[in-house]
Amino acid sequence: MKRQRTIFNRISINRILLPVLGILQIAALASFPAAAQNFPTRPINVIYSNAPGTAPDVLARFLSIEASKILGQPIIYENRPGANGRLGFNALKAANGDAHTIWMVNDALVVAQPIIDPKWNIEPGKDYEPVSALFASQFVLASSTKMPFRDLKSLIAYAKANPGKLNFAMSQGSTSQFVSERFMKTVGINATLIPYKGGELGLNATLGGQTDMLFSTATAKSAVDSGRLIPIVTTGQERWKLFPGAPSMHEAGYSFSASVSYILLAPIGTPQPVLAKINKAYDDASRVPEVMKRTEDIGHRSTTNMSPAEVTAFIKSEIEVWTPVIRAAGIKMD
Repeated sequence: MKRQRTIFNRISINRILLPVLGILQIAALASFPAAAQNFPTRPINVIYSNAPGTAPDVLARFLSIEASKILGQPIIYENRPGANGRLGFNALKAANGDAHTIWMVNDALVVAQPIIDPKWNIEPGKDYEPVSALFASQFVLASSTKMPFRDLKSLIAYAKANPGKLNFAMSQGSTSQFVSERFMKTVGINATLIPYKGGELGLNATLGGQTDMLFSTATAKSAVDSGRLIPIVTTGQERWKLFPGAPSMHEAGYSFSASVSYILLAPIGTPQPVLAKINKAYDDASRVPEVMKRTEDIGHRSTTNMSPAEVTAFIKSEIEVWTPVIRAAGIKMD
C-alpha cells in the first residue's frame, strides 16, 4: 500500500507540476518579445575603449545620436581607454544581461588579443553577446618625411639595404601591430615595432620623426594632406579615395588586405530580441543620409547590415584568419 501511495503521489504531483512548468516556460518565452518591446527603459551607456577625438569615436557618436532617436532613449557615450582597451569589459560583466550597458570595441580586442593572451580568452556567446558591426576602415602605411623613400618599391629596397634600421609605430595588442607584422612577412623585410599607448601617440611620434612609419586609419588624412606624412600604400582591395596618391597592396602586386572593424557587444545573457532591436536601430541609423555622407567622408565603410548571428560568425572567421599570422610572428602580450 505504501508503494501504491507513493506512485499515486508522484502521479498527482506530476499532474500538477507539469502544466505549471509548461506555463512558466511559455511565460518565459513570451517575456522575450515583451522585453524587446519595452527596451530601453532608461538611457543606454555605450563604453568605447579608446580615446576621444579619433575618426571612429566621432563617427560612432554621430551614429549613436540617430540610433537614440529610433530607440527613444538617450545614448550616453563614454570613453574608457587604457588596459589594452579592456576596461569596458568589466562594465559589461557587471551589467549582468542588461543591455542598457553596451561596449564598443575594435575587433583586435575580440579577435587578436584572445590569441596572444591566454588570460584574455573571451569568446562570443560565452563572455559577451555580439550586437552589431558598425563600420570598418582599411589602413594607410604612412612614413615620416625624413625617410628617403616615397613609394613601396623604394621602401623595400631601403629596408633590405639597411636591415634592422627601419621601425614602425604601433599600439600594442591592436590591429596596427598585427598588420605591421603581416606586412613585413608579405614584402620580405624586417623592422622594429615600437609600442605606443594608442594610435594618436604613434601618429604624433611619426610626425615628429621619432619613428619612421606606421599603419594608420583615416586619422592620418590631415597629416598626409598637409604634406607632413607620406602615403606609401593602402590595405584595401582597391585604391582608397581618401589617399588617392597611394596604391593598394593589390595594385602593387601583393595578395594582402586588412581592415579594422568596430563592433557593439552586449552583456552575456541579453535576450535575443533585445539584441535584434539594438541591431536594427543602428542599421536604420546608418541609412540616414547625413550618416551615410559622414561615413563616406571619414573614409569608413558601413557594416550594420550584419545580424548579431552574422557578427558572431565574422568574429570567429577573423580568429581563424589571424591565428596563424600572430603565432608565426611569436607576438605576446606584455
